[in-house]
Amino acid sequence: MKNQNITVYTTATCQQCRLTEARMAAKGLDFRIIRLENEPSIAHTLRNKGFREAPVVQVTGDNPQIWSGFRPDLIETLANS
Repeated sequence: MKNQNITVYTTATCQQCRLTEARMAAKGLDFRIIRLENEPSIAHTLRNKGFREAPVVQVTGDNPQIWSGFRPDLIETLANS
């Protein structure tokens, strides 16, 4: 697996967030969760970058990327890298 750090920005009532977390866990990916309701400055920054839905997944490392929503295709790509 490539060198990567995965952060999932979520909200407490978000179904897509729960699906993303479950799929990543099932694929054996290590990730950290940041609840946006507890981090208003991060939520503001993400909104300013154009993100309007949770989760926002940010991957840093060898293949940096960022996306929002439940994206099983991108999770699969991460798991296979």
